[in-house]
Amino acid sequence: MPTSLPSAVDLVAVVREFLESDLLTATGLDDDKRFNVRIAINLLATVERELRLGPQADAAEAERLAALVKAGNSISDKNRRLSQAIRAGAIRIDDPLLLEHLRHTLTDTLRNNKPKWLDQK
Repeated sequence: MPTSLPSAVDLVAVVREFLESDLLTATGLDDDKRFNVRIAINLLATVERELRLGPQADAAEAERLAALVKAGNSISDKNRRLSQAIRAGAIRIDDPLLLEHLRHTLTDTLRNNKPKWLDQK
């Protein structure tokens, strides 16, 4: 892709910022439209985080899964193999590597989908 074009992250951010700063604050916007604009802003923020964080989180998840199941090409294949190994008893539910994997995967998911939940204690 030509480097003179803005990245997808930047494009999504510009649209989200426009909706937040210009459209949401516009007078004459009824409650239903304001609600729908807020939903659009939240969805764009999620897409923006996914574009920024997704590749690193996916690579880290693939690495953790490879340590657990030692096989599989894709993340979904490795997850399927992990599920099968847990069901078969080949990996115990209290295995430290499994618990670490689950903790990191959940944290990465929350960091993308609901980052404010990570700040709550």
